[in-house]
Amino acid sequence: MSHLPAPIAVSAGLRDGTRLFFHAITPDDRACIAQGFERLSAASRLSRFLRPMARLDAATLDYLSAVDGDRHLAVGASSSSDERVGLARCVRLEREPDTAEIAVTILDAWQRRGVAPVLVTQLARWADAVAIRKFRALFGYENRAVSRLLAGNGIAFAPDGSGMAQADIEISAILKAAAPASA
Repeated sequence: MSHLPAPIAVSAGLRDGTRLFFHAITPDDRACIAQGFERLSAASRLSRFLRPMARLDAATLDYLSAVDGDRHLAVGASSSSDERVGLARCVRLEREPDTAEIAVTILDAWQRRGVAPVLVTQLARWADAVAIRKFRALFGYENRAVSRLLAGNGIAFAPDGSGMAQADIEISAILKAAAPASA
């Protein structure tokens, strides 16, 4: 596993007590990303990639593993048995360099256990360290899980007329919400 940049935690607990361990995604994780994709249901693939996908082609795998630590960040989570359970990534927008588009992928068996918020918090710490101040989430408007998560945290989102919705999430708000949990 690769080393994490400070101030990302090495591990954190889920609400059920399960411990997750974090690592920075690198090109060495290309095979793990491909294996994880194979374990996603068609619905999870559609939710993550916003279009049906039967497999990840070589160019997409190259892109997903081309993390540079400044423009493209990605954090993976593993269980105590070293099972990869999910990852969160962001890519800085060229026209808005303090904003990065975020994407989160959690394996089906680990969904609805609180993995996504923990991963997003770790990614937010890294993003803050490299002067990314806001995440932009684009998602299918019918994605009730994301809609509930955003609304439950007081984050506004709006449909764009094409079946998609967008939310801008301040990094400082993510870090502030996480502070009591880590205190």
